[in-house]
Amino acid sequence: MNSKKILNILTIVMFVITAVLLGLFMFGGKVPNQLYTTPVYTSTLLNWAYILFGIAIIAAIIFPIIRLFSRPKQAMKSFIGLAVVVVVVLIAYAMADGTPMKIIGYNGPDNVPSMLILSDTIIYTMYILFAGTILAIIGTEIYRRVK
Repeated sequence: MNSKKILNILTIVMFVITAVLLGLFMFGGKVPNQLYTTPVYTSTLLNWAYILFGIAIIAAIIFPIIRLFSRPKQAMKSFIGLAVVVVVVLIAYAMADGTPMKIIGYNGPDNVPSMLILSDTIIYTMYILFAGTILAIIGTEIYRRVK
């Protein structure tokens, strides 16, 4: 079996697991006696998201290192991409605010500066990457029309 076929099978398996967990999350019931509606399988879905995130991080680090030995010029392009992502995260971190929020009825442990900065960093990173994606799509279409 070649590596492309294995990767295709692995992708399908991860997609099926994700679809099943999303179905359980959406239709698996609610936790009783909660102030807000809380799906039963929230923690399971979040743990799966953490696993997928970890796989993505490992792949983003391992594949450029492997490529460094087989195709050094292409590896430098991969490292430039990783450097751009690091810069985007650092910019988002600089924009993050750690001021505790005044939330009525919430006394949980997550309304502290470290968690607020982390969540702001993630949100701002997503905004920046989304804007970059839209700009890349528009720029690519304009470039194709001009060319």
